[in-house]
Amino acid sequence: MQKYNKIVLFDIDHTLFNTELFRKTLYKDLANGLGLTDSEQLEVINNKYYETKNIFGYFKPEDFLKAILKISKSNINLKNLRAIFHENRSYHSFIFPDVKKTFLDLDKKNVQIGIFSTGETAYQKIKIESLKNYLKENHVHIAPNKFKAIKDTFDIYKTYQTYLVDDFPQILEGAKNHNKNIFTIFIKRKESLPSIVIPDNFKPDATITSLNQLASIIKANN
Repeated sequence: MQKYNKIVLFDIDHTLFNTELFRKTLYKDLANGLGLTDSEQLEVINNKYYETKNIFGYFKPEDFLKAILKISKSNINLKNLRAIFHENRSYHSFIFPDVKKTFLDLDKKNVQIGIFSTGETAYQKIKIESLKNYLKENHVHIAPNKFKAIKDTFDIYKTYQTYLVDDFPQILEGAKNHNKNIFTIFIKRKESLPSIVIPDNFKPDATITSLNQLASIIKANN
């Protein structure tokens, strides 16, 4: 029987990184700098987050900061707003608690680890900086549009036993439609967005609520 290299490709937001908790913390800091009240911060800043994200299809920090600067009730400038956004932010503390143990277990089993994520490359890499010892650069795939990147990304792994872990059903379906041998794993954490739309007849190869369940799935699939 032919032996294949194994690789698990992980989404970042809501899979490895607690994006909802991060944003709540970030919004509070930004609101203070903008002179907004607590009641204004979630509604106003959150609306600007989604407005700018919808324009580009992914989050672009610089455009977001320029947008919220326009609603400021203080004399803060863009430079100082950037400082609030980027400085003294402990991104590693928003990595889900089960991630490092899972990465360590996979590494010990010689299962390669990769990233398949949407977003601005530099910003997304900041989020996973604390995991860099487990990641090789050639296995980190970050694109503005993941749907368009499916073919080029997964064609690299034609000779691999490939697992994809994502919280977005449509990406899992797209990968499976491209290559039926990709093992799709839907992660539905309690912190997941309630707005995630699950398509009719969505049938991933596995569904998990924690990455602690991943090792047994890979073992059972050997």
